[in-house]
Amino acid sequence: MPVSRLSLAALIALATIALQAQDQPTFRAGANFIHVDMYASADGKSVEDLTRDEVEILEDGVRQTIDAFEYVKVRPATQEERREPDTLEQSRQGAADPRARVFVIFLDTYHTTIEGSANMRLPLIKFLDRLLGPDDLVALMTPEMDASSIALGRKTTVISNIMQAEWMWGRRGRTAGDKDPKELLYEQCYGLFQGSPVPEMKERRREKLTLDALEDLIEHLGGLREGRKAVLTVTEGWRLFGPNYKLSGMNSGINSGGVSVECEADRLTLASLDHTQRLRDLTDLANRDNLTFYPVYARGLVVFDAPVGPDAPPSLRQDGANLRERQDGLKFLADYTDGTWIVNTNNIDGALQRIVADLSSYYLLGYNSTNSKLDGRFRNITVRVKRPGVRVRARRGYRGRTADDVITPGAAERPSPVSSALTPVVGVSARSLFRIRASSWVRPGSGGAASGAFWVVGELDYRTRRELAWTASAKAEVVVVAADGKEIMARTLDVKTSEGPFSFDVPESGDLPAGEYAVRVRLKSDADNTLSLSDTARVVLDKPAALSEAVMWRRGPTTGLQHRRTADPRFQRSERIRLELATTTAAPAVARLLDRSGNPLAIPVQVSARPDPTGAFQWIVVDASLAPLAPADYAIEVTQGTDKQLTGFRVVP
Repeated sequence: MPVSRLSLAALIALATIALQAQDQPTFRAGANFIHVDMYASADGKSVEDLTRDEVEILEDGVRQTIDAFEYVKVRPATQEERREPDTLEQSRQGAADPRARVFVIFLDTYHTTIEGSANMRLPLIKFLDRLLGPDDLVALMTPEMDASSIALGRKTTVISNIMQAEWMWGRRGRTAGDKDPKELLYEQCYGLFQGSPVPEMKERRREKLTLDALEDLIEHLGGLREGRKAVLTVTEGWRLFGPNYKLSGMNSGINSGGVSVECEADRLTLASLDHTQRLRDLTDLANRDNLTFYPVYARGLVVFDAPVGPDAPPSLRQDGANLRERQDGLKFLADYTDGTWIVNTNNIDGALQRIVADLSSYYLLGYNSTNSKLDGRFRNITVRVKRPGVRVRARRGYRGRTADDVITPGAAERPSPVSSALTPVVGVSARSLFRIRASSWVRPGSGGAASGAFWVVGELDYRTRRELAWTASAKAEVVVVAADGKEIMARTLDVKTSEGPFSFDVPESGDLPAGEYAVRVRLKSDADNTLSLSDTARVVLDKPAALSEAVMWRRGPTTGLQHRRTADPRFQRSERIRLELATTTAAPAVARLLDRSGNPLAIPVQVSARPDPTGAFQWIVVDASLAPLAPADYAIEVTQGTDKQLTGFRVVP
């Protein structure tokens, strides 16, 4: 099928964006040199004329000699100055620059109403478009995302356009088309009668997922750079659930079985949450990683907490208590991380401008620590200013180096093999209606020649497959281009969406040279030609290897007794995972299950082999049950001789 130049340009741009969704490194400067950022103010205004002699730094109570002292005044960015880093290396260099401010806009979709997200649209656009400096790096995150999947960049205009198009991102109080598989499972297990545990289980789970995402974000940004990071958290607050012994002790009345066991396990886990303590732990972690929260209550000045419908609101007394709990939690998060909260005001735009003004004038200090112990312990930093009336906010501390850091310098900066395997997993959006997954293989050839190819699996979300327009058939328009924009493939496939995922090979004949490729698949409904869904994948054909990347399969309640290829690396505990890896050698293969830290788990993994119908190679088949696993990220490691492949996946709650 013909492909326009615009389509190719858009596809290449999407592939370039995908290059940025990688693990970010830790940037250090010098063996024992410590950077400290300091914000000084008096009477609500920044102090711009401090001298080195007026500032004192103490580490664990011991005075340090200030070796570097610089005042930084951030000037607003003009449109011409906002240039996106051309390469991942330029993005890393930008993050390493202590003069560059790092912002993350965290949109708490679970705890923001549609009205709240609409209320924040224009203030956020103005914040992104007009108030950031030319060196600032910005990223957007939601609770459905993994922190390592966010890409810091200077494309504030692009982010603003996304905000304009997707302003109805708030999910609090929304019912139509907003039920994920886990919440549907709760309803199937317990029902929706009066007194059902389902509403509270949903609320507790959503709050847990949000706090999990914030903790993940803190840890990720802490590894990104030592300098201060700012998180603008757009939300309507959290109830901060505590243990509920009534919920944990209730008699479910459900017969035992695979599904009900999962529901019961979740109910007991959710009933034991202590999110008040969890929030305290998050603030401690944020202070250790030099991160500041700026929470914004999305609805502005309000009287009631409960949204209008669909459930009956609580009593006025309980509603008022809920509102105070939500807003007090936001104030606590800001106060204990040296941030500013925006609560109970309709002038959100003005408050955001005050935050940026507060962060636009600061001092960069540096000293060589007198503590040379390689103990890895946390060291407290205290910054004092001798001038009366000046208030100071500065980095609170850092974690010291260890002997391993000295012996293997730079080891902490390199992502582990398991971390690299999990990179495509953490970028999967739970709200995606259609996704594709590519598995590549550069097969060794005779005389040093190598041939490259890859398999692509496309899959509609199970909820979308139930919609009338997608229950019969569709057409998949496939476009593959190389990094230089050369078209490799353009074809249309007839897809039986009722039969589940579909797949195709690239190329159809011949071999591909080493390099990077972008694949775009647009799925059009045959029942309604106005409906289409699309996804883009990046494929890297690198060095020849005896083992290919894994093609992923699943078997569970949605597939019946058969295994089906899948593009979604998220699995339920009631499912089995199967991986198939192509190989040209007959050597035996072994496999093991690893946690996200790379530690092996004592869970059996079955390994077998089957020939490919072409006879050109065989498939190594790896199969594992997920029932023993808790919700988390994992990887399966397959080893054949000296070749090794790791495949990441996620068990979802």
